[in-house]
Amino acid sequence: MQIAIAALISLLLGSTLGLIIFRLWREQLIKKAKEEAQEHQDDVKEWLDLRALEENEKYQEIETAIWAKHDADILRIEEKIENLQELIDENKKKQDDFWQKLKSDNQNYEKEVQSQESKIKNREKGLMTRKEEVKTLALQLIDKVVQHFNFSVPTIKSEIEQDLEKEVRDRATRWLEMLDEDLKSHSEAKAKQYLDAALDRFMRPYCAERGIGNVQFPDPQVRKNFCDPAGNNIKAVQDSCGCDVIVDEQSDQIGIAGYDPVRRELSRRTLERIMKEKKAITPDVIRRIAENQKKELFRQIKNDGDAIARELRMENMHPEIRQMMGSLRYRYSFTQNQYFHCGEVGWLCGLLASEMQLDTKKARRSGLLHDIGKSMDHVVDGGHAMIGADFIEKRNEAADVVHNVRAHHFDVAPATDMAYLVIAADAISGARPGARRSTIESYNQKVTVLQDIARSYEGVTDCYVLSGGRECRVMVNGKKVNDQEALALSQKIARQIEEECSYPGQIKVVVVRETLVNESTVAR
Repeated sequence: MQIAIAALISLLLGSTLGLIIFRLWREQLIKKAKEEAQEHQDDVKEWLDLRALEENEKYQEIETAIWAKHDADILRIEEKIENLQELIDENKKKQDDFWQKLKSDNQNYEKEVQSQESKIKNREKGLMTRKEEVKTLALQLIDKVVQHFNFSVPTIKSEIEQDLEKEVRDRATRWLEMLDEDLKSHSEAKAKQYLDAALDRFMRPYCAERGIGNVQFPDPQVRKNFCDPAGNNIKAVQDSCGCDVIVDEQSDQIGIAGYDPVRRELSRRTLERIMKEKKAITPDVIRRIAENQKKELFRQIKNDGDAIARELRMENMHPEIRQMMGSLRYRYSFTQNQYFHCGEVGWLCGLLASEMQLDTKKARRSGLLHDIGKSMDHVVDGGHAMIGADFIEKRNEAADVVHNVRAHHFDVAPATDMAYLVIAADAISGARPGARRSTIESYNQKVTVLQDIARSYEGVTDCYVLSGGRECRVMVNGKKVNDQEALALSQKIARQIEEECSYPGQIKVVVVRETLVNESTVAR
């Protein structure tokens, strides 16, 4: 037992002694490593200092070599700089001397001006005194003349004022007449120049659409399925589309009657879709087809409105205005499609405005919107110009654009140059060859009016309307109307047609006077 304890104590003492020896050895090892590291650090620092010294010496050698190489050039440059500085100093001295001389001369001039002003003021005082004296003498002379001739001063003043007023009025009248003649001759030539330039630049494609097409029965079986004995299918189409459907027993065509052009288009699309239906045609099927066609039509109207606004680069246009512009796709006037017509007028008005240095964007906007009232004139009372102007005014269009739309048919007097440009562009678009076609009734009415105007003058024997209403040929009695009277008669007829008729384009008036000469011979 004691042996074991002694062995354990010996082991503990040995372990403690070994641990102490290990720590002493480790500390000695660390100390030696730090000394070696310090020596290496000192060596590196010494080497770096030596390297920096060598590089500095090398830099000085290079600098010395460069200076030695370019010393002559640097000296020449420094010499030039000194010469330039001397020249600058010399010029500055000259400028200073000149400025001092100029300043001295100016001071002398100001003194002279002040002296002259003082003399002028003294003379003006003397002149005013003389004027007062002359005025006093004139009044005295007038009093003496009036007393001598027994005149009345108010009467003389009144007569002089009347004479002067008459003379000024005569001069103003002559001047205005000359100005009016000059304006007429020059303005007509300038207007033709603007129109020629605008039409030459106008390259918009033109589509001559001619109304909504008819709907026909493809075969007798479809007609039989659609035309049920009770008429429920036709009634369903009328109730769903809002137009009257007319089926003629003697024809395969289906007539559509209604005031709203969009509803007529909806009826046409619905009927065309019904004609392609393979299933049995019933009122429920018709109502479903009509609802689908209505959605598709409204989508097409929105796309058309956005397209025309995008084409003319219209910004910040109200969605309802775009919608109404799209609905003009199904509105016609004298068989001219109003959607394309408004686009043409917008472009033409913009081109005319650019020739006259006016706002091109506002002109295109006015031209595009000028006939927007036609999309709603079947439900709103009044002219389409007033209807359209009120509609866009409520949707925050500019006041001048609203005025241009309202004045394009003279419902109000045009007050701006751009309003007249809209009128001109509207007339150009309507008068383009092939743009419009007259109906039989309107053409007969036009022919009758032209003939009545021509035949109302004395000496006219007959009148013929030619070239589709573009020429009015008037036949006169050669014994009652001479050549000079024929010329005056053509002008009178043309002026009356211009005042009483409202047709686009020009109407040429031709007066034909026939002279017959007979000579007889006697046989011998």
